[in-house]
Amino acid sequence: MAELTHYQYYKNSEQNPEDLNWGSYQYVLLQDLINDFLLVYVGDDKVINKVDRNEVVFHAKRAIQELNYDALREVRGFEAEVPNTLKMALPHDYVTLVKVAYVGANGLSFPIMPNRHLSTPTAYLQDNTDAKNILFDNNGDALTGTPVSETSFKTKAENHPAPSTLDTGGRYGIDGSTANSNGTYVIDKNQGFIMFSSDLMKKDVVIEYLSDGMYDLADSEIKIHKLAENYIYDYLQASILKSKLNVQEYIVRRAQKQASASLRNAKIRLNSIKLHELTQVLRGATKWVK
Repeated sequence: MAELTHYQYYKNSEQNPEDLNWGSYQYVLLQDLINDFLLVYVGDDKVINKVDRNEVVFHAKRAIQELNYDALREVRGFEAEVPNTLKMALPHDYVTLVKVAYVGANGLSFPIMPNRHLSTPTAYLQDNTDAKNILFDNNGDALTGTPVSETSFKTKAENHPAPSTLDTGGRYGIDGSTANSNGTYVIDKNQGFIMFSSDLMKKDVVIEYLSDGMYDLADSEIKIHKLAENYIYDYLQASILKSKLNVQEYIVRRAQKQASASLRNAKIRLNSIKLHELTQVLRGATKWVK
């Protein structure tokens, strides 16, 4: 990555948002990391005497994926307005969900809870006979439609609200796990959409999620945090030695233990907990909860 002058960093990025480089110094590019690994860890007098570059790229990408899932936890946000259909496609690089919330008039986010009593099955179309036979197209494939559960979920009865949308404490004996006034959602991972309750229509929602950090990126664009750089090297060494022939078992185990230790160190370094933040949270630890 080319070094920027102070002027290029602060001024040019403001004038050209597409070339924004703020905060880029904390990362190292994947292609630079691979070049350094081949230079330092591979050679005639090294444990790894020879390895194909494509193999190194493969293992490096696997290491980055594990980091994004476990250690980095760099949460991405997707904001959009809930349409009249109450159904939205999941973000293009979505892997797993962190939180869903809607944005209030004051700009603060209010958490939306998942509706665990609703499913999104595949609804097959049937004929009007007593046997209710499934209908097929000319190719022999079953015809499908909108599930009844999805249609009902979109309709909110004014006099008989669903238990999942009741205000907290609005009824004696209420189930606390379903008490929520912010609306609910359900995710269909197979079909790739998220559906909201009708009280969230036209509201701006934020979907926070984790990605693998590599979607639609070339090797020259994939970047790794410098605090996790050493783990990538150790992971590459352990993975390559494990797949090679005639490597003694104790060497493989030693490399795997080193990779595990490096991952723990990366987690500690990347931990976002700060002492003053923890102190602020603990100030309410002695408060009685009735």
